[in-house]
Amino acid sequence: MFEKLFDSLDSEFGGIIEKALKGTEITVEEGERLLHAEGRELHALALAADEVRRRRVGDIVTYVVNRNINYSNICVGDCKFCAFKRNRGDKDAYALTLEQISDKTREALDFGATEICMQGGLNPELKLENYVGMLKAIRNVSTDIHIHAFSPAELNFIAKRSGLPLKDVIETLLEAGLNSVPGTAAEILADRVRDIICPGKLSSSDWQTTIELCHRLGLPTTATMMYGHVETPRERAEHIALVREIQRETHGFTEFVLLPFMHENTPLQREGIVRDGPSGADNIRVHAVARLMLAGYIDNIQTSWVKLGPKVAQMMLNVGVNDFGGTLLEENISRAAGARIQMMAPQEFERLIKGIGRIPRQRTTTYGAPQTVGSLMSARGSCRIARASLTRAA
Repeated sequence: MFEKLFDSLDSEFGGIIEKALKGTEITVEEGERLLHAEGRELHALALAADEVRRRRVGDIVTYVVNRNINYSNICVGDCKFCAFKRNRGDKDAYALTLEQISDKTREALDFGATEICMQGGLNPELKLENYVGMLKAIRNVSTDIHIHAFSPAELNFIAKRSGLPLKDVIETLLEAGLNSVPGTAAEILADRVRDIICPGKLSSSDWQTTIELCHRLGLPTTATMMYGHVETPRERAEHIALVREIQRETHGFTEFVLLPFMHENTPLQREGIVRDGPSGADNIRVHAVARLMLAGYIDNIQTSWVKLGPKVAQMMLNVGVNDFGGTLLEENISRAAGARIQMMAPQEFERLIKGIGRIPRQRTTTYGAPQTVGSLMSARGSCRIARASLTRAA
């Protein structure tokens, strides 16, 4: 199959694909070249990524049953890609009470969730003790559920507000029950891009320093890339390579998550900086190149069904992806930027995965096997809770 493809490819491009299939590390320059793929090259790139996926992780596609808790939309940040942020005093600004967080945790347990994913805006009214309180509100309901919370941007904000070293903040949150950290706030790890899309947010080096500190303290994290706005193919390749270098040193990343930019209702769109999000070809390129560049370093490549939509996310399973992410009961951040679906029942994950001949498997946050897979509710019960949650979100 690949021999015939190579015959029709540009020699440079074909050489890079052949190198990837042999398991040789792809350079930034080579990754950039792959990210320009069109036509037959794009087809070859997709096939190669799918083959490397098969060799590295086989035909199993994983997902986690989790709940999102966006504890506040009040934020002092100025991210131009964000439609979720509200200022204090806005009529729809909110900050959840500890009782509400506990209630949402109970509902997640009823749903069969093994993870709470908790993130929010940089709310100036919150201090370290408030974040500790949120963790304890979850722990008072369940000592077992995995708490995946507080991005590097949030951790740095907490440290600044509290006047404490970042290490002390993370250790305090660990003691209060934090289990892992979402590697969001990465966007594109190029300060040229960050000066445009998120001025004033933590720098690329600050993100890296925070992630490496989490790993040293025993906190696993994800790594993310938000693509499809003002970044270049070179900057995408450099971002993936930097994540690879961190993993080479720390081995602390559980997965790499591709997040397409959602443009609706964002300042980037209103100011005419970006007209829309990534193209279909872009989606294929970044997922495939991530698989090839990270092979042997991060084996779990995740697509974002909530941003792409279930059918397009299903397509990404054929271009190097092996993880479908989480059920995301009540996802509000993407919803504000135009996402049409805010949760997916486990049964729907399984239908989509089986629909392309792959094997579905529920996982924990850190890619283990859940101890109580049998605790998953029936499809009827799952949908009942989802409908109730979405009614409240609306």
